This record gives sequence, C-alpha cells and structure tokens, in this order.
Amino acid sequence: MEAPSNPEVDLSSVPPLGALDFTAVSEDYRTLRIIQWSVVQLILALSILAPVFISTLFNNVELSVDFGDRYWRIPLLVQGVVGGFWLVEEWLGFPRRGYVVRERDITYRSGWFSRSTTTIPYSQVQHIELTQGLIARWFGLKHLKLFTAGGSGNLRIAGIEEADAQVLRSILDSRTGKG
Repeated sequence: MEAPSNPEVDLSSVPPLGALDFTAVSEDYRTLRIIQWSVVQLILALSILAPVFISTLFNNVELSVDFGDRYWRIPLLVQGVVGGFWLVEEWLGFPRRGYVVRERDITYRSGWFSRSTTTIPYSQVQHIELTQGLIARWFGLKHLKLFTAGGSGNLRIAGIEEADAQVLRSILDSRTGKG
C-alpha cells in the first residue's frame, strides 16, 4: 500500500484571488441598500428626537426629564457618526462586492472597512437556496444562499439579478450534484 502524498505547494505559483475576474452584483442593489440605510437612519433620528418633540408639544406639562438643548444632541451625534461610517462602507465597499464561479468552488468578496473573501468548495455545499424579499422583488433581485457542512462556512450573495440568479443556481446545482 502506497503512503498518501501531501507535497508542499509553491505559493508563488498559485494565482492570487485578486487576479480573478469577479462578477459584480447588480447596481440596483446599491440603490436598495441606500434606501434601507435611509429608512433606518430616519427611524433612528425620529426615535431619538421623539422625546424632544413630545416635550415641546406639551411644554406646559412638567416631565420627569429635562430635554434641554444639549441632552438630545449626543445620541443624534452618535447616530450621525455611525450612520456616516455605514454609508461610507456601503458606497465605497459596493464595487468590491462580487463573486466568481470556478471549476471546484465559488468565491465571494465584499467590504471596504472590513474586507471579506469567502471561498466555498462545491464538495462542502449541503443546500442551495434562492430568496427574494419584498423590496428586492421590486428591483428584480435575488439572494443566493449556500449552506455548508458544519454550518460555519455559509455564504450569502445578495443583489443578483433574477435571470443571473437562476443561471447561477443551475450551474451550482449541476456542480454540487444537488439538482
């Protein structure tokens, strides 16, 4: 019986992931994400300012908390800073969002502040799911989810146009043997 072989790999001969031709997610997905960001920011701002509006509306009713000029500004400032970082991540990180389908695996990358690249070998895929939320349906977008053995390496690619998502699902079904 021959002993198993496990030779070293010369890293200089392996092409870097950055050299791959990533397929970008739909530009409509950026619009959807900015709409989501705007709605969240509006809800947060209104919830922060609600006590100020209430105390102004009922100015002759004594409240247990004094909503002077300075108290409501701190949470609003924090929300503005965090919301600003989120907007920068969405705007500058969007061009990095993309996927590449190779012979034995699929790779997805995203992020600007916190960059992430995830590669899932087809042999680890247990289940493939296409989902579409209400707002994504208006934009004609779907989300592809790959569930892996062990569950810790799951992958979600959001913002794929419906026709592309169906083709991608067919390719993955044939390569994983799940179709």
